[in-house]
Amino acid sequence: MPIEADVIYRNRDQIVADLISRMQTRVSDVHVEEDGTFRMWAEVAAETLEGLYLALQIQRDNIFVPTANLVELRRHGEQFGLTVKQGTFATGSLLFTGAAGTLIETGAMVGVDVGEGDTLYYLTDADATIPAPGDPTAPTLTDSGVASNPLAGTYEYVVTFVTAAGETVAGDVSLPLVTAAARRIDVSNIPVGGPGTLHRKLYRQRDGGGFKFVTQINGNVTTTFQDTVAEGALGSAPPSESTAERVSVTAIAEETGEAYNAVIGSIRELVQVPDGVTDVTNPAVFTGGTDEEDMEAFRSRLLDFIRNPRTGSTADLESWAEAIDGVDTARAFPNDNEGVATNGHTTVRIAGPNGSVPSASVVAAVLAALQAQDIANMTLHVTTFTQIATNVTVAITLESGYVLADVSASVQEAITDYINSVPIGGTVYVAGLYDAIFGLPGVATVSVTTPAVDQTATATQKRTPGTISVT
Repeated sequence: MPIEADVIYRNRDQIVADLISRMQTRVSDVHVEEDGTFRMWAEVAAETLEGLYLALQIQRDNIFVPTANLVELRRHGEQFGLTVKQGTFATGSLLFTGAAGTLIETGAMVGVDVGEGDTLYYLTDADATIPAPGDPTAPTLTDSGVASNPLAGTYEYVVTFVTAAGETVAGDVSLPLVTAAARRIDVSNIPVGGPGTLHRKLYRQRDGGGFKFVTQINGNVTTTFQDTVAEGALGSAPPSESTAERVSVTAIAEETGEAYNAVIGSIRELVQVPDGVTDVTNPAVFTGGTDEEDMEAFRSRLLDFIRNPRTGSTADLESWAEAIDGVDTARAFPNDNEGVATNGHTTVRIAGPNGSVPSASVVAAVLAALQAQDIANMTLHVTTFTQIATNVTVAITLESGYVLADVSASVQEAITDYINSVPIGGTVYVAGLYDAIFGLPGVATVSVTTPAVDQTATATQKRTPGTISVT
């Protein structure tokens, strides 16, 4: 017979009613109204007994994994060496602008305003100094007398300094050089930039026609250049604003969580930075942030672990890999050496949250965890996958009272979630797309026009969301 779930807990009213009922079976005419002594005694007793019933209910629930609360569930997991995945920190790069020579030490704090007075904070994890290239002085010009491309005319040159993050404005203009014929122009005394200067750029103008790019002088040493560049081969003008006094610094989120995966340009707040810093931004998204494992996801993983004996099977390898922070799904391929059929080898390919490619540190952590299982006669490999973007176009017929803007976001999210759920080497089914969309609020009917057929992936690939269009 199946075991029926039972409820131990009883509230005060139930306890009072039970006490009265039991007393009435013994003394049929007992006074049980609210002004009676027995009724008052029953209510006092019920206050204490309710707590005992509650404690018994909690104790019973916590004995079993399917009903244990979070604290006890963690303890159940610890018995089997399984812990709740704590989440991972988002990382990325920050671009600081400010006074030349300003030192930005490790631990400088910036933030992104997420609304309602809340800010997410990020910390630099390396020292960096804003470049101080200085102002370029004027170079010296000489008519070489050697026939070449520059035409006859009056020439002037300027120099800019190039740092890792940008370029200064043009410096002082050289004294003009008048040439009577098409000749090579020798440029000397090209200035050398200050700290942080990587290269120099040379610009020239003829007869006051505006400065245009001639060449980049790599390094910060060479001070001469022989100009044979034709007028038609010149590039664009020098910048009107300096971008050289900027420095890129790696940074990490203050806490774990998916919310810290900041979009491009969203990190703008200066929180704790040196006085010389005037601006900050993130030129690229911050990635890698994940939330602590959901309680029910951990419960499911723990139950799967308990119900399936650990024998070193492909299912075991996948389970062990998925226990590592930063791994959402894993797929094991026996007799495979990273795509090459090889007996005695197994490759485990892992995917991060939302179908992302895990970092090298996560790959290393998974490999270490699998090797610690000491599986005999098996050489293990851990790697990621090649992302294959899957474009989707759907046409929606709306229910009455809805407009397209009401449903587009939810449809795109449903499609994204479905594609991300497809494992490495799996297939995005057209039927799966229909299933993901049907039932969403406002959607009456749907037609998937792209893709026209199921989209498969090889053992080294994973389907990821591409352009998702809703019409």
